Amino acid sequence: MRAPSQKDWETIFSAAALLFASMSATSSAFVSKNNATPQRHMPTLFQTSTSDLDLFIHSIDGTLASMTEFKSKIAIRAALRVWPSMNSVVEELGMEPLDNNASTDDYSWLIQKLGALSSITQQGDSPDEMLGCDEVLLVRMLLEEQLLDAGRSSGRGGKYGGKFHPSKSASIDVGEKPTVGSRPLTVGEIFANWSELRYVTHNKYPFLKQSQDGKQKMSDPLPEIRRVLCELYSLAKTETTQIWFPFASDILGNKNINNVLLIGNEAILDFVLSSLEQLLGDTVQVSVTDSTRAWEKIKQQQDEVGHSLLIVVPDTATEEPQSDLIQSIVGSAASEHDSANRNIYVTHGSLETLKKCKAFLGGDDPPILSNGLRKCIITNDPSKTSATLFLPSWSQNVHPTQLNEAEMDPWLNVISEELFEELTSAVII
Repeated sequence: MRAPSQKDWETIFSAAALLFASMSATSSAFVSKNNATPQRHMPTLFQTSTSDLDLFIHSIDGTLASMTEFKSKIAIRAALRVWPSMNSVVEELGMEPLDNNASTDDYSWLIQKLGALSSITQQGDSPDEMLGCDEVLLVRMLLEEQLLDAGRSSGRGGKYGGKFHPSKSASIDVGEKPTVGSRPLTVGEIFANWSELRYVTHNKYPFLKQSQDGKQKMSDPLPEIRRVLCELYSLAKTETTQIWFPFASDILGNKNINNVLLIGNEAILDFVLSSLEQLLGDTVQVSVTDSTRAWEKIKQQQDEVGHSLLIVVPDTATEEPQSDLIQSIVGSAASEHDSANRNIYVTHGSLETLKKCKAFLGGDDPPILSNGLRKCIITNDPSKTSATLFLPSWSQNVHPTQLNEAEMDPWLNVISEELFEELTSAVII
């Protein structure tokens, strides 16, 4: 064997250098990929088109509109009316009394804190949860906590201090009153322990009413909270609050698709109708029904040349949950004896509602994967009816932990705003 020449050594060194460069590039790409911010998986809908018989069921709040701030302001007013003694607490915190015409600037910290917790106080499956009864209890707890804080956290800066605490305290000085604990609970602590905190607040602060003999009588605050909220929402129908997302008018004004809107509580209906009129004018006919007549109305809507907009209202007297409204519509669609294929797309801002839908969409049988979507096949013969459940990623009422939970659930899909718009416009005409 001959010894390598100078040219051979140059060739070997060149090959080694190329190999090292290739390995370095591969290693850098691997490190870069693993250090990059993880991207949330979203299904691809480009190959999905919908037919004229397909049905789109949307929750209004969280899907097509953001009522978070509006509901928080209603909840604050309700708490001050259910417990009039809280008006003195508000004054001690250096905040102006709140009435229908007052500025809410002093309450911005409270509105922002309520908004950060809206996923547990404004969303749920029952009419009470969708009305915001829990948020009224939360208002009482947050104001009491801020009072006990004796101004220690007021005027704080930082990412959270300035956002979730008052900017001033007019009549409370640090150390003026004894306090329980060293600070108000953080948003994360309230989120993690709300079930226990709600129970304590509900039982600690009853509704006080003066009886005929002049004595104060204590009772469960929830009936009064419901009554006051319903009254405040009925007054709010004349307001011009902008709640709709920018894409809502295109989706709701599209007469080529079958849109069904689910309202959380009957008390909010007049406000929603007034707000829809401001959004759409008289370009779309709007009809209202309950779950017992919803499917017949939907079939009438499908026979129309230009589809109308249908709002389904729960029976508040029987505390009809959102999942029951969906079950009634899906069950009726599945019982049709024809050869039509129907796809039902349900987008709801409440994870709890979507999870309860799983019980009537196959139970233990997992859905199929179709075009990147987890789809539940309900009937196969003679007709084929399927339901697809979506949790909107753009909703302020959806917590990041809820998005993660939905992604891990085989029955649920997390959908982005862009793909939602694509899905609702992919109709075969």
